[in-house]
Amino acid sequence: MGPIRAGKERGDTRRNPEAVSAKLRRLSLEEVEHLRAHRWRTAPGRRISNEDDALRFIKELGFVLLMPMRGTDLPSVHRAARRDWIWWDWKQTLPERKACYYAKVLRRRGTFISWEWFPHFYRAYADPRPYWRLYRDGLLDRAEKQILDLLADRGPMMTREVRLAFGPRSKENTRRVKSILVDLQTRFFITAAGGDTAGWSHHRWDLVDRWVPPRAMAAAGRLSVEEARYEIARQFLKNVTMATPADIGWVFGWTKTEVEPVVRRLLDEGRAQPAFVPEVDAEVLILKPWPGHGSRAVRGR
Repeated sequence: MGPIRAGKERGDTRRNPEAVSAKLRRLSLEEVEHLRAHRWRTAPGRRISNEDDALRFIKELGFVLLMPMRGTDLPSVHRAARRDWIWWDWKQTLPERKACYYAKVLRRRGTFISWEWFPHFYRAYADPRPYWRLYRDGLLDRAEKQILDLLADRGPMMTREVRLAFGPRSKENTRRVKSILVDLQTRFFITAAGGDTAGWSHHRWDLVDRWVPPRAMAAAGRLSVEEARYEIARQFLKNVTMATPADIGWVFGWTKTEVEPVVRRLLDEGRAQPAFVPEVDAEVLILKPWPGHGSRAVRGR
């Protein structure tokens, strides 16, 4: 366990231990493991066993994956669940009651987002202009607009209804609709609005600006893109305990130019500090103040 991703993909974080400043805090992986186990609800007595537990977990972290991503070290509902598969229906049942937001967001993977944090994500990723204007300006293609028109006129719609209305039944159209639905989720045009939990469950889809509570949409309008990114990164660092700037950019799909001012502000405002992890020979960002020594999580309580 270490930074979010291993190897060269996470960026050049290796340092010569002799060259590391004496002022740079040294961090052990044991501390990180204890804090993550507590916050990610994988520690004994912290597992989630029902839908209400899952919702509390989502609210605690603000945003959390449905399932782990291969090659990464991130919290997920699946990882926190006490028993296999009890978590599978929650991607339908929690949005069905509007308990939280669920869509494919981070790295195009299923992501639960609490209503407290939805405005930040919407502001960071969505273009607030009407979709027909984006189509006119060449920022949406015809197939994407077709599905948005369908949902605007006939939504909410189940996945199979969208597929049948989109065009003739074929494997090619099924793959195309699936890909478009993911693209529209990552750009916050559409969202899961419940669904069918029988068998291999399916989502019901609706337009974000129609389904999301008005107060959450209004809160997004009061944020700047820069503020939204900063707050998301700060909460992310709190959730994962330690990360590199490259990790932040990779998880949220931000460029180096977009990540640099976020990291600089975290350091300048004393919200984060650099640390060195000898076991993985890496320099990382951690919270400031560090919630380690003597904390209840580290003591395993």
